[in-house]
Amino acid sequence: MNRERSRPALDRAALRVGACGLLIGAALAQKALPELPRAEATKLRTHLAEALAGDEKVAKKLTDLAKTWRTKFDHASLVEALREGPLLPKGESEPRGKGKAREVFERFGTVTTGFTFTVGNDTFRYAVDVPADYDPKTPAPVVLDPGHGAAANDDQEGKAGYLGYFRNQADAAGLTRALILRTEIVEQIGAGGLRGERAEDEVSAVFDACFRDLGSRFAVDLDRIWVTGLSQTGFWAWQLGLTRPDRFAGIAPMGAVTWGTNGYLSNLMSLAVFVLHGVNDKVCPVAQPRKTTQALTELGASVRYEEIADGAHDFSTWQHLSEGLEWLAEQPRDPYPKRVERHLQTSAQPWCHWLRIDAMAKGGSGKAGQAPVAMVRAEVVGQEVRLTSKGVSKLTLCLSRELVDLDQPVKVIWNDKVKLERVVERDFAVTLALALEKTDWRGTFDAAIELRE
Repeated sequence: MNRERSRPALDRAALRVGACGLLIGAALAQKALPELPRAEATKLRTHLAEALAGDEKVAKKLTDLAKTWRTKFDHASLVEALREGPLLPKGESEPRGKGKAREVFERFGTVTTGFTFTVGNDTFRYAVDVPADYDPKTPAPVVLDPGHGAAANDDQEGKAGYLGYFRNQADAAGLTRALILRTEIVEQIGAGGLRGERAEDEVSAVFDACFRDLGSRFAVDLDRIWVTGLSQTGFWAWQLGLTRPDRFAGIAPMGAVTWGTNGYLSNLMSLAVFVLHGVNDKVCPVAQPRKTTQALTELGASVRYEEIADGAHDFSTWQHLSEGLEWLAEQPRDPYPKRVERHLQTSAQPWCHWLRIDAMAKGGSGKAGQAPVAMVRAEVVGQEVRLTSKGVSKLTLCLSRELVDLDQPVKVIWNDKVKLERVVERDFAVTLALALEKTDWRGTFDAAIELRE
C-alpha cells in the first residue's frame, strides 16, 4: 500500500512548478533583477516571525509576497534576507493568547516558565533559562533538555529547578550565551506520560512544533543546537538525533540505554555525538554505550565516548557533561552534508537533510526498538546526485548553491535509473515554503524536485 504524507496547502502551492513557472524563470534569466530593498527585507523577516508564531493569515500573505518578489528581485538577495532570520519584537517575549487560554509566565531567577505551543488538540509547555547577556539581535546557541518524566507532577518552580544543572554545565563549557530549553513533552506523552504513552516517532515530531514556537520568540542560532539528557532524557537525546538529525549540531546522552539505535545508527553520520557513562551504572549497563559508540566510530561518525571509572547512575558521572558540551561547541551544524542517510518507520518526521520522504511502501509502528521499514541514502558528487532507497516510492529532492552549481545541469540517479538531467530552476516561493516547513531559515534551498521511484 502506498502511504503518502499529506503536506500543508502552503507547501503544495509553492512546490507546484509547472510550465508557467519555468517560462517565468527563463524570462527573468535574460535580465538582472535588482536586489531586495532593505524595507522589503524587514517586511520579510517580520512576517517570518509572525508566521512561525502561528499566524496563518500572515503566512498566506508571506507566501503571496514571495511569489511577487521572485519576479521582481534578485534571488540571492531574497535568500540572504531570509537567512538573517525572523525579526523579533523588541523587549521580552509577552504572553500570548486571550482569556483562559492566555499564557501565564512565572519567573524563577533567570528561568521563565509557561511558554506554550499547540499540536492538534494538545497544548504543551516549555521553560527557557535566558542568560543575562542575551541579545535578541544576536542568535544564541541552544541546549535542549527534553524534560524528564520524574517532574510530571512538580509545580512550575519545581520544573524550573531542573534547568539549573544544565545552566551550570553550559556555563562551565563556555556556553554562557546559550539558551537552556526544557520541555514538558516527555512527561506528558512519553513513557508513563500523564496523557498516555505515544509512539516515539509521534513524540519526536512534537519537538518540531516546540522549536517553531521557540524561533518565533527568541533569536536562535540554528547551527548550534545540542540536545542532551540523562537516563530517560538521555534516551531522548539519542531518539531526537535519530529522527531529526538535520535539526541538531550534536547530541550528548548520559547514562542512557542505546537499544533504540539498533538499525538506525547511520542516521547520525552528520552529527557530533558525545556519550557519557559510568562503569558502575546499574540502571543502564555500560555494555550498551560501549557497543554503540564503537559501531558509530566504525561508521566514521564524529564520536567522543567518556567512560567514568568510578561513575554510577548519578552526579558522579553527570558532573562531566561540561567537557562534552565544550567539545560539541567546537563543531557547529553543517546544513549541507553531501552524504546523508536515513532509516525510518513512519513519515512523522520525513526529512533527511536535503531529502524529504513523501511516500513509503508501508509504515511501521513508530515505536523505538522496532526495525526500520524504509531507507534512503544520497550523495552529491560534482553535479550528480546519487540516490539509493528501499521502501521509498516518492521523495522531494531539495537543492542549494552549497550542494551543486545551479547554473549548470544537474543529473539525478535513483536506484541506477536517471530521473533528471537539466538545469534546475530557482524559486524563492519554494525556498520560503521549505524554510517554514522545516523551521530552518539558515539551511535554505533554492529549488525542489518531486521524484517517484
